[in-house]
Amino acid sequence: MGKEYKLGTSEQQEYLRSYNYVPKGYCFLEPGAVASDSNDYAAYNIAKSFYQVYPEVFNISYISKVTGLKEDDIKARIKKMYENREFMLVYNPCVSVSGFGLYYWVVKLKKDTTKEEREELTKWFQDNDQICTGYMMSEGGDFDYYNGNHMRNIDNLVGGVLDKFRFRRCVEYVHICPIRRLVRESHVNQFDSLKDYRRYFFNENAIDKLCKLQKKMDKDDFKIIDAINNTKTIKDMFDYDFLAKLSGLDANDLRENLSRIVDKEKQMFPMVYFNYRALGLKMHFYLVSFFENTPTFRSEEIVDELANEDVFNNIFDFGDSHHNIMLSCYEDINDLDKVKSKLLSYGEVSEVLESTSPRQFRRWTCRLDDDNGYWEECVFTDDVLVDRSVNDTREDK
Repeated sequence: MGKEYKLGTSEQQEYLRSYNYVPKGYCFLEPGAVASDSNDYAAYNIAKSFYQVYPEVFNISYISKVTGLKEDDIKARIKKMYENREFMLVYNPCVSVSGFGLYYWVVKLKKDTTKEEREELTKWFQDNDQICTGYMMSEGGDFDYYNGNHMRNIDNLVGGVLDKFRFRRCVEYVHICPIRRLVRESHVNQFDSLKDYRRYFFNENAIDKLCKLQKKMDKDDFKIIDAINNTKTIKDMFDYDFLAKLSGLDANDLRENLSRIVDKEKQMFPMVYFNYRALGLKMHFYLVSFFENTPTFRSEEIVDELANEDVFNNIFDFGDSHHNIMLSCYEDINDLDKVKSKLLSYGEVSEVLESTSPRQFRRWTCRLDDDNGYWEECVFTDDVLVDRSVNDTREDK
């Protein structure tokens, strides 16, 4: 631990200057933020609409140069990975500067919860379009669900979503975990990372083990995902000439508009999501709580130190919550005891809860269940001008 950033000194809150978007309030709209249907998003929206059948929306020549693979092989592998539901093109917005707060929440069920109650609640979470991202946990863990919403205020979260299920007989508690900093999600460093914005992390040793455990994806598949996600600029991710042919729009406008909001303004960025469920992997979650006398700057320091570990594919930093951090890595291909020992080595840590997720519900509103043909269905919900707290929304009284 370095400086203490004491009040009344020139160092007061100096640590905040290190971040792109400082640890902050949970919802505000900054000047210059653009809607997802604006021209600035056009290149992404076109790619999202066509990549399922046209792998050429990606910069195939760039991927070939980085990976050493032939272009025809790359296109065939991209089509294969999509058809096998192994990956999906998505985007992440910096919600806290776009007028939304990002509120995750942890659900713990009672020990006597029946199979029918669990299945009914799981289906309710999967089918609820207001939930933008979510995870189901296996039975026997310290908690049972970890879901998230983009909302304009906490009242709408409570009235519109939480109150509709938290009074069920089987629910022991729901803990709201507002995101102070979204540091890493789906292997990619996000807007709130201290460094390496948009860098894609996937531990090489873990990939080696994963390739030995299954035959659906090999190292070349992971090289392609790495190349797409690790472009230094968004200008290298897509083939803008091909996007122009598909849309009739100007290639240079598509390129420059997307680059401005991704590379310069850091409002959003496209990425390729890896679907761990398709390979039979399970994700192990660590819900970390600090002692209450831990200074905020020290909490942020610990998060930044953990972000140096490439073992973690998700790192969520909370504020105003019972808990401080949620981190995850894959079972079977990582040393889970070593990870937990690392977390417990911090004297500030008071508790580490653990659960295992075999299934993710959604990835930023895009559905990940393919059983009923819902794969990639995306419903963006907005609570602007809506007060969901005015009526009694309890389903179970």
